[in-house]
Amino acid sequence: MPTYTLSGLTVFLLLLIGAYVVHQARRSRKSEMAFKLRKCEIALQNAEHALSNTVDYYKGEVARLEQQLAGREPSARGSDEKFRRAKAAFARRYHPDQISRDGEETRIRTEVFKEFWEELQRIEAGNR
Repeated sequence: MPTYTLSGLTVFLLLLIGAYVVHQARRSRKSEMAFKLRKCEIALQNAEHALSNTVDYYKGEVARLEQQLAGREPSARGSDEKFRRAKAAFARRYHPDQISRDGEETRIRTEVFKEFWEELQRIEAGNR
C-alpha cells in the first residue's frame, strides 16, 4: 500500500484554509445577527410610533367627548326616572308593612323609614 506524506507547506495551507472557512462562518453569523437586530430595532420604532399615534388619537377623542359633555345639560327626565325607581325599590324593601314581626324591630324600622322617606320626598320636591 502506498503511503502519502504531506509536506509542511501543504499542512500549513490546509490549516490556513480551515481557519479562513471558520472566520467566514463567524463573520457571516455576526452579520446575520446584526441584520436581525436592526430589523428588531426598526420594528420596535414602528410599534412605538403606532402606539404614540394611538395615544394621541384617544387623547383627542377624550377631549372632544369632554367638550361635548360640557355643552349638554344633564337629562332631568332620565335622572327623575332613576330616582323614582330607586325610591320605589327602597319602599318595597324597607317599608314597615313588609315586616311580619311585631314589637321593637317594627317600631324601630317604622321610625327609620319615616326619617328616610321624608328626606327622599324633600329631594324629589327639590328636583322639580
